Amino acid sequence: MYFHRGFKLGELPFTCDIHSHILPGVDDGIQDDQEAVNVLRKYQENGIAQVVFTPHVDTGMFPKNNESFLKERFKSFMDILPEDLHIQIHMAAEYMCNETLKIGKDLLILGKTGVLIEMSYFFQYPYVKETIFALMTAGYKPILAHPERYIYLAKKMDAFDKFMDMGCLFQLNLLSLSGVYGIRSKEIMHYLLRENMYSYAGSDVHSHRQFQRLKDTRLSTKLAAKVEELMNNNKELFS
Repeated sequence: MYFHRGFKLGELPFTCDIHSHILPGVDDGIQDDQEAVNVLRKYQENGIAQVVFTPHVDTGMFPKNNESFLKERFKSFMDILPEDLHIQIHMAAEYMCNETLKIGKDLLILGKTGVLIEMSYFFQYPYVKETIFALMTAGYKPILAHPERYIYLAKKMDAFDKFMDMGCLFQLNLLSLSGVYGIRSKEIMHYLLRENMYSYAGSDVHSHRQFQRLKDTRLSTKLAAKVEELMNNNKELFS
């Protein structure tokens, strides 16, 4: 039941997280196996039954992170998981949308055809639209992570419409609801929510501390209804 004074985000039925940086030691997320296990325990305690590991694939920032390396790291981590962890864990990636993205059959995908992509927080690469078109042509469904964080796109809000017109879907960062990324980002988020432009929601958790902050974020009843709908959409990627 949702109360008129608001409630915590952790009270919503968030059962499938499609964006996380829990796979340890591969990017700017969790760094060691034990912390990763601890976060997964928190997920399980809070009713999250499915989680997707989406480490960054960006040759400039994380040169080791190609598909074969990440698959091997995922396998080695899964081998040490305690038996009392019953979360269904999937392996995908968050691809930097630039000239280094090689579109082929080995992409680490969300569900059947989803590809989680991100852009620079400082400027838009000139080939982003071409990359999105190439993903679509190859049969993939591009999903842009946290569009509310690309402040430069807000100079003209119709920039978001252009991405959607190309067939690109949007994923809300649940941490954005707390205002952690700043006032401008939160304004963009509310605009995209009002216009029903998001399709999915993910935590983008990089640490145990972030997960706790996410849980404690308070929402209005109206906002909660929109966010819950996005959470439910996550499960459709795997059906």
